[in-house]
Amino acid sequence: MSRSRRPPIAHVRRLAAAVVAGVLAVLVLTPAVASAAGGPAGDVFARTNAQRTAAGLPALVSDPGLDAAAAEWARQLASSCTFEHSSSAWRSARVAAFGWTASGENIAAGQPDAAAVVSSWMASPGHKANILDRRYTGLGVGYATGSCYRTYWVQIFGVGSPVKTLPGGAGDLNGDRSADVLARTTSGDLRLYPGTGTGRFGTATTVLPAWGDRAFTPLGDFTGDRIPDIARVEADGRLSLFSGNGRGGFAAPVAIGTGWSRFSQLIGGMDFDGDRLADVIARTTSGELLLYRGNGRGGWLSGGARIGSGWQNFTAVFSPGDFTGDSRSDLIGRRADGTLWLYATTGKGTWAAGRQIGKGWGSFTALAGAGDFDGNGTQDVLARNASGALLLYGGTGRGGFLPARSVGSGWNGIAQLG
Repeated sequence: MSRSRRPPIAHVRRLAAAVVAGVLAVLVLTPAVASAAGGPAGDVFARTNAQRTAAGLPALVSDPGLDAAAAEWARQLASSCTFEHSSSAWRSARVAAFGWTASGENIAAGQPDAAAVVSSWMASPGHKANILDRRYTGLGVGYATGSCYRTYWVQIFGVGSPVKTLPGGAGDLNGDRSADVLARTTSGDLRLYPGTGTGRFGTATTVLPAWGDRAFTPLGDFTGDRIPDIARVEADGRLSLFSGNGRGGFAAPVAIGTGWSRFSQLIGGMDFDGDRLADVIARTTSGELLLYRGNGRGGWLSGGARIGSGWQNFTAVFSPGDFTGDSRSDLIGRRADGTLWLYATTGKGTWAAGRQIGKGWGSFTALAGAGDFDGNGTQDVLARNASGALLLYGGTGRGGFLPARSVGSGWNGIAQLG
């Protein structure tokens, strides 16, 4: 392989005969459009779909599993200074749980931006054939930088229909396809810190002034309109639902329950029972966890089932979304000794065995799920230290962390992150 700045691009089309035979059944599916990875990867996604639209083909759906796999392979190429395809077995192991029955791949290196790489692929018959293949219904895009070829681009195409997953954190509140951060200030305002999809923040705005000193709970899409929502427990114990409007704001509160003041914390946006609907987990002062199953329409299927005990020993508990890459919601807790523990769900209303994923986290004054804040297709975690610096711990999509990096300072005026 030439070691030029812009090496030849390559492609792979690996659909086994059995998969091709099943494609006609796939073609009748019309999966809902999901949010693409942000940054340069998101630009490639949009430009790829523009090429398909111009050719009269349906748009490809984005999916966290495809995005995470593409990002992982792009990082592998960048870190190893190699230029080769992943195997179909490697891809299948990462995307099958998300509903994809087969996959193909385009890779490239050296192109300076999204416009250049998509133009290069469209000028190559094999790559163009992948982009315009009617059998593909999903697309994940990965982008990484390295010393040998500077830029690395990966497209992973999927056949099938994506499985709905719930992201961690507040979600995309303003409709720009990037994960945002919601924060309650020490003065009692609720502020939106919009993410750019590249691990940075846009201009913050106050979305609910005079919110007060009560905690907010990110609910994920609790009402079924594909827009994230939040909740608050009122002084009289009512649980108020604030439905997101998709433009960075919220509708007037609606009461969806009473007697919630007995809980010390609510954790929303999790699908605990595997029905792909957002649930709420309530923690009592005695350390019990109770499950309240959402109905996907802003209400409840059932409530009060005991799903855990001993959680009073945790100094922080939050949902990072699908942190392990198996398309199921997870929970992270910090113990008093500063160790960080991951509790994955099985999708059947039970927990997998907890495992330690970090230590030395006791010095952080705030922890929260960040969704896919850096735009690489995996779920991330935000941590604030005592000096007010905000650190991003990017998820690997396999239950671990990428190296931490600073994404802000002066966050000591924030009472709660979500």
